[in-house]
Amino acid sequence: MTKLLKRFGFETVETAENGKVGIQKVESFKPHVVFLDGIMPEMDGLTTLRSIKGLSPRTIVVVTSSLSERDKVLQFKESGADFYLMKPFEEAKLQEVAQKVVNTLEGRAKES
Repeated sequence: MTKLLKRFGFETVETAENGKVGIQKVESFKPHVVFLDGIMPEMDGLTTLRSIKGLSPRTIVVVTSSLSERDKVLQFKESGADFYLMKPFEEAKLQEVAQKVVNTLEGRAKES
């Protein structure tokens, strides 16, 4: 995913091995976008998402997960997920979501 995001124009891509480290990186790195796995060690995706949105409400969060249960997807959306990308995903689908993220960021820049 890191290689694809860089190829799609994302200049700086950081990774984290679990939700706790991810939150620490959000605090220090202050990213515009976070791609978040729904299932992770240390802290699950839903808890991590809520923490990220609590720290940085304007950070765009794309949840990537194989969880297709309607209730779980709704929980992510209700907790602030901006986009949801079902795994396994094809490169074209990731590119489509990445373009939506870029469009959102560009829209925000115009508002400022």
